[in-house]
Amino acid sequence: MVRDVVIIGGGINGAGIARDAAMRGLKVLLIEKGELGCATTSASTRLIHGGLRYLEHFEFGLVRESLREREILLKIAPDLVRPLAITIPIYKQSKRARLTIHAGMILYDLLSWGKSLPSHRMLSRAETLVRWPGLNPDGLIGSALYYDAQVEFPERLVVANVQSAREFGAEVLTHTRVINLAVNDGNVSGVEFVSEDAQKQFAEARLVINAAGPWIDRVLAHAPVKSPKLIGGTKGSHIVVPPFPTAPSNAIYLEARSDGRPMFIIPWNKLYLIGTTDIRFEGDPAEVRCEEWEIDYLLSETNLAIPGAQLTRENILCTYSGVRPLPNTDDKDEQSITRRHFIREHPQLRNLLSIVGGKLTTYRSLAEECVDLIFRKLGKNSPPCRTAIETLNADKL
Repeated sequence: MVRDVVIIGGGINGAGIARDAAMRGLKVLLIEKGELGCATTSASTRLIHGGLRYLEHFEFGLVRESLREREILLKIAPDLVRPLAITIPIYKQSKRARLTIHAGMILYDLLSWGKSLPSHRMLSRAETLVRWPGLNPDGLIGSALYYDAQVEFPERLVVANVQSAREFGAEVLTHTRVINLAVNDGNVSGVEFVSEDAQKQFAEARLVINAAGPWIDRVLAHAPVKSPKLIGGTKGSHIVVPPFPTAPSNAIYLEARSDGRPMFIIPWNKLYLIGTTDIRFEGDPAEVRCEEWEIDYLLSETNLAIPGAQLTRENILCTYSGVRPLPNTDDKDEQSITRRHFIREHPQLRNLLSIVGGKLTTYRSLAEECVDLIFRKLGKNSPPCRTAIETLNADKL
């Protein structure tokens, strides 16, 4: 059987594309080398957010898209995506002054017109310390309180999308590794893959989607034609700790004192999630680990922000790390690398599309854009996309 589309990668992007394509009537095969959502998706900070800091890089379109998608996910997946209050403490020594943060908050609210979440509030020093007495008071001048959303278990969001795709006829293979891209006269005609029992199989396809995240370049290496490097990933690490003295009741968005990087302290699953780092990573994504200096960094910054926490390595329940599949760039500043997604076509590998970048928050709109392109490349009229209005059923998970 010839599939309309074979999707390589069962993270959130691959799952979202599979759902949208299947809902629009395409014959879909999704192939994942491990468990669904087991890599970059599960290693995220688990936020569904507009990307407040992207405003500093003038990525207003990305912020607006993210805020729109945040609202959609709150509606179609209310059991998985829930509102989250976030506090930004403002200090005299902060890189961003109170006026700057206030202006950013106003713009954030304006870009999220039509939202269901409350608008921001600016709080005085006294109000801040009453609400969050554990915050370091030295140099504190106030805070901003705003709302985004949290997906406590993004793996469940992946599975919900895949389950929906299956209900519309998609085939899904896990623990199955792609070992070859078949190319005939410049057209990618299918993929060869092997399952855990080491049996080789072949799937013929009219179009192949490379949604392998940080493994995108490794998938392309299976083709007989050399492709330019697409991924310039960065590593993000987190630590998970139990509730601690003076722990905040909602998320705290900090400016790290040592280097000014943004980081979060987030209530999560009756525990606390602390992260993230953002450093270049060129190794095997399967081998990514939280390094000793990252643990020290996250503990130190948390204890500076909330002196009563007094966290040590003994408090850490677990750590986790992942590689963001960001576009390859010469930009030296990791934070300035765009989080926008790109759907790359390959002149020498026709019928192949590679998904570069993207955010957990915007996976649905990425999938819609990708499936629109699939229909154009197949020369078919596309039915309307319904993923923004069809509820994701978490009851079956």
